[in-house]
Amino acid sequence: MTLETCNTVRIHAAHGRSQELGEYLASVVKNLPSVSGCLSSTLNRDEADQDLWIIDVRWPSCEVMAAHFAKPSNEGLNGLLSNCFVRQVAFESDAEHCNFPTSR
Repeated sequence: MTLETCNTVRIHAAHGRSQELGEYLASVVKNLPSVSGCLSSTLNRDEADQDLWIIDVRWPSCEVMAAHFAKPSNEGLNGLLSNCFVRQVAFESDAEHCNFPTSR
């Protein structure tokens, strides 16, 4: 049985750059549905912390999600790590049910 899985990216804006970051992220999320295997994607701004943006992406299976992240380019998300609008990026997923082999 193949289980649908999700990944979440939490992005904290650099001081005074939240609006610019939101515009950049909106353009990234707009293109995610065209990525092979992407079921849906959303962008939300945290109500309590206006500098925190959250991207949630749903995938049909662990394998499809893993294949996406194995690609050299992740549709603009790799740019977050060097983007001047960003203070911190955290990647999360519910892939504990995926049983991927651990690397050592």
